[in-house]
Amino acid sequence: MKLIKVKITPHSSFVTFPKGDTIFGHFAYHSFLAKESIFANYAKEQEPKIIFSDILPDEHLYKPTLPLTAFKVEESEKKEFRKKSWIDIESLQQGELLEAKELSFYKSEIKVRNSLNRITFSTGGEGFDPFSLEEMTFTYQPVIYVLFDEELFSEEEVENRLNHIGKNGFGKKGSIGKGHFLAEIDSEFKGFDDVDTKYYLTLSPTILNRQPYIKKAYYNTFNRFGKSHSSSTPFKKPLLMADSGAVVKMEEKRSYIGRGIENGISRQSLVQGYSIVVPFVFKGKIWD
Repeated sequence: MKLIKVKITPHSSFVTFPKGDTIFGHFAYHSFLAKESIFANYAKEQEPKIIFSDILPDEHLYKPTLPLTAFKVEESEKKEFRKKSWIDIESLQQGELLEAKELSFYKSEIKVRNSLNRITFSTGGEGFDPFSLEEMTFTYQPVIYVLFDEELFSEEEVENRLNHIGKNGFGKKGSIGKGHFLAEIDSEFKGFDDVDTKYYLTLSPTILNRQPYIKKAYYNTFNRFGKSHSSSTPFKKPLLMADSGAVVKMEEKRSYIGRGIENGISRQSLVQGYSIVVPFVFKGKIWD
């Protein structure tokens, strides 16, 4: 497995925040459209083929999801420290967790849009009324980390597929010009430092159960739902995952954790439950 960093140049605002599992979903979708069989038995296989991180600010990762007591924050500083969601990679890996910071990564705006009735060329009534749409604009260089099987993909193929996704639009409202971007591999990135530790940070939503190498975990929960339901029920299958920025303790060195899962009812629906992990020194204590 090879790890690369891809710089993203947005060409529009985004309606869907690019999480690692949704980026994988787009990647796999275009693979199926190209009639490739790479992901045909993905949920049944034990090893991942490609893993994407969430979109992240360059040179920064999530502040680890740990209780405030683990950071040893002074009582008077706890309120301000909660606002700090990011930490630079070097500080994280060296265990300087108090170096977490506030960072203006993106801004959200509510904009009013109209749906045009192509028959009457009007916007009023019958579902063509104005509606509000929350759009995100990135204000700091966004990047995506990709870990992939070199026997299946090349760097160029990964970059080209991401650019194909960016040309068509990522997430909701891609057909009206949202979620468009250019992807370019950062040739200067040489991977994360290899530090002597048992603690790792996840970079995307992760399925943690049935992973015997994970001894302990600290995380916020994150829900995903299947894409389709059966004819007998309108409900989709919910899946509870560990959100990005989770902290796991392991006895062995690993570059990723998690597993894929089939979450459909009447149709195939893959959920990417793998995550790239970053080793970091933790000087506090949260587990016995």
